[in-house]
Amino acid sequence: MNHTVDMPAPAFLIAQADGPSFASQPAAGGTTAPGAAPAGAPQKSGFSDFIFLAGMGVLLALIISSMLGARREKKRVDEMMSSMKKHDQVRTVGGIIGSVVEIKPDVVVLKIDESTGAKVTVMRSKIEAVIPQSTTGSA
Repeated sequence: MNHTVDMPAPAFLIAQADGPSFASQPAAGGTTAPGAAPAGAPQKSGFSDFIFLAGMGVLLALIISSMLGARREKKRVDEMMSSMKKHDQVRTVGGIIGSVVEIKPDVVVLKIDESTGAKVTVMRSKIEAVIPQSTTGSA
């Protein structure tokens, strides 16, 4: 007793067995005009062009505002560095607060402890802010 089960063939095998696909051939009524879209192709709308251009405009505006913001920040930092002088209180990017003892072209010497006179040398680029005298609590 031999039992066999007839399984239907997968759809992709049936499509190949039937012959070539006719999607790339012109419609039965004849050929399409040169430059014209095929009968089944979606038509391009003006609204999608508008959305694309609006998106590109927003992207361009974001890039320009980012560049202007970076330029403004660099100008502020350069101004702060040029106005720094001896005895100013500064804060480094590491959080150290000290008083400026000496300013060299690429480094700054800070006094970080009054009682021991401990000094530390930091790169000018690592000075985060000049602290106004009114917030340090010293008279």
